Amino acid sequence: MLASLLILIFIRPFISSFAFPCLNSVYSVLLLIFLIIWLILKGIPLIKIQTFKYPLTLFCLAIILSLIFSKDKLNSTVELYKYISGLLLFLIAAFLSNRDKPIVIRTMVLAGLIISLLAIYQYFFGFQHISDYIAKERIAEPFILDYVSRKRVFFPFVTPNTLAGYLIMIIPLALTCKDRIWFMIPLSLALLLTKSLGALLSIFLGLGIYFYLPRPFAKVRGLQGRFGKRKIIFLFGLAIIIGLVFIVRTIAQKQHLQPIFSTVMRWNYWKDTLEIIKAHPLSGIGIGNFNLMQSRYAHNSYLQVWAEMGILGIAAFLWLIISVFKSALGNMKNSVNKNQIAGLITANIVFLIHNFVDFNFFLPEVALIFWVILGLSLSSK
Repeated sequence: MLASLLILIFIRPFISSFAFPCLNSVYSVLLLIFLIIWLILKGIPLIKIQTFKYPLTLFCLAIILSLIFSKDKLNSTVELYKYISGLLLFLIAAFLSNRDKPIVIRTMVLAGLIISLLAIYQYFFGFQHISDYIAKERIAEPFILDYVSRKRVFFPFVTPNTLAGYLIMIIPLALTCKDRIWFMIPLSLALLLTKSLGALLSIFLGLGIYFYLPRPFAKVRGLQGRFGKRKIIFLFGLAIIIGLVFIVRTIAQKQHLQPIFSTVMRWNYWKDTLEIIKAHPLSGIGIGNFNLMQSRYAHNSYLQVWAEMGILGIAAFLWLIISVFKSALGNMKNSVNKNQIAGLITANIVFLIHNFVDFNFFLPEVALIFWVILGLSLSSK
């Protein structure tokens, strides 16, 4: 069954829920059936969920209450599969053996490598075909024209920020592989070509935490200082790159291309979302029912979870995340593979940071990978 799980995890990011809604529905049904069969045949050892049973139970209760008090129960029922699939993937990944866990990590890294190569190909050869299609169909959407004119890669997703949000999770996983330097080159280049400031800032903060976490080589005499200097140089170089991307986007003549426009736009989304929260603070409006006049998403996953699931939902979600991190850091002290755990923790952190300014938590092609990584963080003992 592990082979089937690996295949399903591998192909998930290639199926955009926006670009291929029918294929996404077929995949979602197959995934849910497989996860239920896994659960029936192998079960979940209840004794092993003691460390996070309360936040997990509270989060499931929040989902149920959100469905009961939903303003549109049909939308909420359709959205329910995302949470069920995510939580089942989380539980299954959490109880994989230490022998199977690196295989899952390598599978996700391999998918990320292929996607990064496709994105690089798009940058050099793909945009001319897209430009011809836009001209033929007379598409006038300014953001689409922005992606194409400025060659911000996004394939196989539909926006550069979604691709960037996916890649920043894979890069820390690639650091756990033996040939990580070769893996990092296409992954980092593809991330840079998205020109996503939010993702670049997230990976900068995440890698700072990754370098801070204890590593086996830090105990080797004479190496700690040398590696410390390399970390500082690397982070300094990354900061320069972020600054250059910011400058390039700032000098854009069109208003909607500038970072300040994106910031103001998100600020307005957040204010509108807070109004929804004020109107429905306890039960929320129901999962799947969030919708603003100018956007389907709040561009802040935490505010949107609160708006949809109420105070119980956001509290349970944050409690679950904290419980996982606490358990993972505790396991790290006695683990023989600290680097692997550090990579998993960092992948979670960069995803969570990025979701302060984006909505990848609500896109299954990215979110389900997050649930897998979150579960793997618990399985290291």
